[in-house]
Amino acid sequence: MNETSKAITQQILSRRNIIKGSTALAGGLALAPAFSSATRVAANQTPASGAPTGELVVSLPARIVALDALGAQGAEESTRVAAAHIFDTLVIRDEETGEYLPSLATGWETPEPTSWIFTLRDDAIFHDGTPVGAADVVASLEYLLEAKGPLAPLWAALDTIEAQDDLTVHIQTTTPLGTILANVALLSVAPAAKINEEGFFNQPIGSGPFRVESYKPDQELVLEATSDYWGGAPGVQTLRFRDIPEISARVTALTTGEIDFTYQLPPDQLTDLAGNADLTITSKPSYRYYFIWLNAQTEAFSDVRVRQAMIHALDIPTISDALMQDSAELMDAPIPSTIFGYAPQTPYAYDPEKAKELLAEAGYEGGLETDMIWAPGSSPQDREIAQAMFSYWDAVGIKVTDRQSERAQWLDDLLALNWEMDFQTNGVVTGDADFVLRRLYHSSANRTGYANPDLDKLLDDAAASVDQEERKSLYADACKLIWDEAVGIYPFTLVQSFIARNNVQGFTPTASYPVFNKVTVE
Repeated sequence: MNETSKAITQQILSRRNIIKGSTALAGGLALAPAFSSATRVAANQTPASGAPTGELVVSLPARIVALDALGAQGAEESTRVAAAHIFDTLVIRDEETGEYLPSLATGWETPEPTSWIFTLRDDAIFHDGTPVGAADVVASLEYLLEAKGPLAPLWAALDTIEAQDDLTVHIQTTTPLGTILANVALLSVAPAAKINEEGFFNQPIGSGPFRVESYKPDQELVLEATSDYWGGAPGVQTLRFRDIPEISARVTALTTGEIDFTYQLPPDQLTDLAGNADLTITSKPSYRYYFIWLNAQTEAFSDVRVRQAMIHALDIPTISDALMQDSAELMDAPIPSTIFGYAPQTPYAYDPEKAKELLAEAGYEGGLETDMIWAPGSSPQDREIAQAMFSYWDAVGIKVTDRQSERAQWLDDLLALNWEMDFQTNGVVTGDADFVLRRLYHSSANRTGYANPDLDKLLDDAAASVDQEERKSLYADACKLIWDEAVGIYPFTLVQSFIARNNVQGFTPTASYPVFNKVTVE
């Protein structure tokens, strides 16, 4: 670490300590909602029969604003968490192996590259007692497409979907689509007879391990166990999601026992909670990561040397150690290591002199002025990370105007390419590289200002191939091109830390979002 980095590190740590003190004070003053410990203790008794019993109370990092997992909120993490318990999908992805496993579909085949046939299980029933059939899968996908939400573009190559019989679904695409299994892993299946009824998603019916008992948007979702679920009854009788978005209030609720489980807390809070004997913390690298895009349509960032200089100017390991502690892992690719298609690259070294040389070669010997848009509050420590980067860039003559704004304004500017740099986090909802790389970096998407026909071909070929090994190879080439061209800066993947009270048993940490089907409470 050179003297410049040491000085900046001290600034980072000073800011962190000030904020930690403020957060601690806020946490001490937070008032938890009324809570009856007698009620919770009675509810959490585990019977000898092993049937669903007790209540698990969870507070997610963001409010559950909708239960429509096929519509406008279909990619929102809180909606997907709820949907994972209410609905079934055709397949599920094993995070450890990356393979897709049967769920509603017992099997599938591809008689030709543009044709997929799924055979459904015959013992799945909706919460209203009606059987799940091929017509329900067809209606659910048609609803998703009609809603034109964030998941609809995944199906751009769809030609037709039809029910060949009660338990057989045929999907035909216009071109080969290697992401079909990833896509149907997100297709929540609802009853065809009711999905289009007004208000259906206010209290939706699925075939998952829990049914909706009550839902108050921005307040609480209460689910009850489905004892005759085809996949086996869940561990708890009641799964209650309570909305407590304020971090200090959520931490207080956890430590007092008002809630049993939460996640995505800032590193400083995790450090404090680690010493609490009533809590257990488990962690896993996640699908979420920080990145900074460099708008290649601007004069300065149209030059790859300037883009590379922006990376060499940052001491990313020091920023991570100082601010993220154990809550992040350094990235060596434009997608997290947890994603299908990940391929490691050679990290850019922290080298401020190299950054200055590259700037001078590109005609910016005296430095340059630029700006960065971002919306505070999207992920832990984002404000401190932004300030640290500004300091590092300033040290090599790059003056950055801070254009932080509310999320709505930030999103408008982002989509209009009204920025020179953009700082944010992203989650790879499908666990597949296509969701990020083709959706965001293909020139037709026009999201970063960067366009490269060679990259377009790699991404198109990877999406069209049904050979998963071939797709891996193509994504490896795409990762290398994006990394070498410095289309963006990819500092670290967020490590997902899940915090549970010790009465919670059987939880398995995930890279995507938590699932509580097999959790029990004591």
